[in-house]
Amino acid sequence: MLAARRSFVNLARLSKNLGQRTLIQNQVFGALATQSRAFASFETIEKASQKLDKALESEIKYENENYNQLEDIETFLNESGFAFSEVETGLAMSLKKEVGDKTIEVRFEARQPLPDDEPEEGEDRDEEMPQENYCDFTVYISEKNSKRGVIVEATTMDTEIAFNNVVCTPEIDRLKQVHRFERTLQEYNGPDFTTLDERIQASLVEYLEGFGVNEHLAAFVEVMSLDKDQRLYMKWLADLKNFIN
Repeated sequence: MLAARRSFVNLARLSKNLGQRTLIQNQVFGALATQSRAFASFETIEKASQKLDKALESEIKYENENYNQLEDIETFLNESGFAFSEVETGLAMSLKKEVGDKTIEVRFEARQPLPDDEPEEGEDRDEEMPQENYCDFTVYISEKNSKRGVIVEATTMDTEIAFNNVVCTPEIDRLKQVHRFERTLQEYNGPDFTTLDERIQASLVEYLEGFGVNEHLAAFVEVMSLDKDQRLYMKWLADLKNFIN
């Protein structure tokens, strides 16, 4: 009898422990299920994907209907003799041609348009709004049978070119592989262009114009820097829509 009573007591204890364990497990699993719904909701993702898809489709339709590449781009290339190239999915673009025993290459990158912010009441639009038509570019002029060359850093704004500095180098091919910001830390970049003797400034401007670095090239660089960004944006929209779907 004593042994039987002990068995019943043990069974009761075991039953009680199992009941507590089951209760705890139910509480734990319930909490995990709640957290799972909080951290990941397929229903929310599906609804958001549908809304995003519609928004992207509308934006793609608008951009495609309003995008037109200027005819002046082809006109410039045909008349200037420059060959245009670009990295298909990247920012980089270049113009290149041969002039006598030298080769000139102009490199520039895509840039995003400035935000279309309206000036506040009482503010002067001309003074507050930055210029839209601008772009930095780099000119490389090298000798065909030599490694020597010059590198000219410049900025165009409303087709007016401001030259920043001129680098003379015996290794132009090597420096072409170095970004201009990094190059300023590694190489002597020459004096600020505006500090040069006016006769040197005028002669350098005339020299570069002989290679075709003029207001027409400046207009091309300004337009293409924005055009490239627009094409990349349209591709980004399409890629995102394909991923969502």
